[in-house]
Amino acid sequence: MPSLTLFNDAPAIWAHRGGRSLAAENTLRALRMGRSAGARGCEIDVQLTRDAQVIVLHDLNLLRTTNAGAHPRFASGPPALPWLHTLEDIRALCADVFPRRTCTGSRHHKPWRELPDPCPEDVRVPTLAQALRLTRQLDMWLNVEIKDLARAAPPELAGRVVERVLEEVAAEGMEDRVIVSSFSATCVLRSKEAAPGVLAALLTPHGFRGDVERALRAVRADAWHPGHRGLERDAVRAALAAGYGVNPYTVNDAADMLRLAEWGVTGIVTDRPQDAPRFAARPKS
Repeated sequence: MPSLTLFNDAPAIWAHRGGRSLAAENTLRALRMGRSAGARGCEIDVQLTRDAQVIVLHDLNLLRTTNAGAHPRFASGPPALPWLHTLEDIRALCADVFPRRTCTGSRHHKPWRELPDPCPEDVRVPTLAQALRLTRQLDMWLNVEIKDLARAAPPELAGRVVERVLEEVAAEGMEDRVIVSSFSATCVLRSKEAAPGVLAALLTPHGFRGDVERALRAVRADAWHPGHRGLERDAVRAALAAGYGVNPYTVNDAADMLRLAEWGVTGIVTDRPQDAPRFAARPKS
């Protein structure tokens, strides 16, 4: 199994959703931009389509990050929920909605209605297989966050998401370049049971005050991915001392990155890899 220090003895920079300050989130373009900005790995989100294909998408609907709200195929069909549509349907959309948070104009302006036609391939909703191939070409790691579909998608799909992700990882020969992560303890445990040699991490929300080591042991996790707000140094150092990787998210302030690096974290997940300090390797003990 690969080491959770991953690259050297300095914290690894992970580009969140590919580095969504640089390009449309969770697209192949974002992965390339994240790498160009110096990230050593990228974090992406995955879920399933109606035909059980693994796509890279954060939200449990398609409206925020694609032009589904204006696309004729979706206007007259089922709601824009990924598991109600096939991969072919979703690949017809354009995901070049960037930067959504800083769009100018009135609140009625809908930039996703004005996306390019034809849509460039690198800003369509990608498959996990495409993301894996690209990260291999770019000599990167991939942190694959599995969305918890248990309360949303039909049970026959929700129950297959871990299996399908691991099938894609194995098919691309990327078992030693992937960390599977999830807020769902069930997903993390299923991943470790099915593929013990693939690293897995448990995500916890900002301000988590539970028993970290107990939670990690229960799901056989290799790493803890905590929200950085409210994160305490003692909790980080205890997890590190117990042999777990610690990769906080989503850290966009350079001062916070430096503080977490001083605490000894193994990685930092950020929207802004271009602003991350270039950490020197820690001395060998």
